[in-house]
Amino acid sequence: MPLLEVEELIALQELDQRIATQETAARAIPPLVRGLESRLQSARDAREAARGAYAGLEKTRRLKEGELKQVEEQVKGKQARLWEIKKNEEYSAVLKEIELLEATRSALEEEILLLFDQIEGASRTVAAREGELKDRDAEFARLRAAKEAELTRLQQEVAEFTKQRAGRARRIEAGLLQSYTRLLKSRSGLAVVPVKDGSCSGCFVALTPQAHTEVRKAEVLMTCANCQRILYWKG
Repeated sequence: MPLLEVEELIALQELDQRIATQETAARAIPPLVRGLESRLQSARDAREAARGAYAGLEKTRRLKEGELKQVEEQVKGKQARLWEIKKNEEYSAVLKEIELLEATRSALEEEILLLFDQIEGASRTVAAREGELKDRDAEFARLRAAKEAELTRLQQEVAEFTKQRAGRARRIEAGLLQSYTRLLKSRSGLAVVPVKDGSCSGCFVALTPQAHTEVRKAEVLMTCANCQRILYWKG
C-alpha cells in the first residue's frame, strides 16, 4: 500500500485529471458552435446567391420585354409608313428595315422564352435553398442549445472538482505539493505513477532491484531516477 502522503497525491492527481479532461471538453465546444454557425451562414449565402440569380434573370426578362415592345412599335410604325411611300426604291428599303426588325423580334421572343425556362429553374433553386436553410437553422438551434447545456454542465463539474482539489491540496505538505505540481506540468499530467513489471509506468525505465524493493515496502517516498515521477506500489 502506498504511503499516506502518496495516497493523497494519487487522489489529487485523479481530481487534476478530471479537471483537465472537463476543461479540454469545454474548450472544444465554442469552436464547434462556430463551425455550426459557419455552416448556417453558408446556407444563408447559398439562399442569397439563388435569390440574386433569380432576380438577375427577372431583370433581364423585363429588359428584353422592353426591347421587344420597342421593336414591335418600330415595326408598326414602318408598316404604317409603307402606305405613304410613293417611290419603289424607298418602299423596298423600308421593307428591308421591317424584315430586319422582324428578325430582331423573333430573336428577342426566343430569348424571352429561354429566360422563362431559366427563371422557372431558378425559382426551384430558391425554394430548395430556402428549405435547406430552414433545416440548417433548426439543426443549429438544436445543437447550439445542446452544446450550451453541455458547456454549463462541464463548467459546473470543473468548479466542483476544483473545490474538492483545494480541500485535498490543503492536506498535503507544501514542499511535496510544490514538487507534485511541477511534475504534473512537466510530465504531461502524470506526476504519480505505479510501478509495473519492475518499471516506472510513466517513462517505462526499469527500476534497480533496490529501488523496486523500497517502492514495495512503502516506507519512504520514492521517485523514478529517470523521469523523477513519484512512484508507488499497486498491489
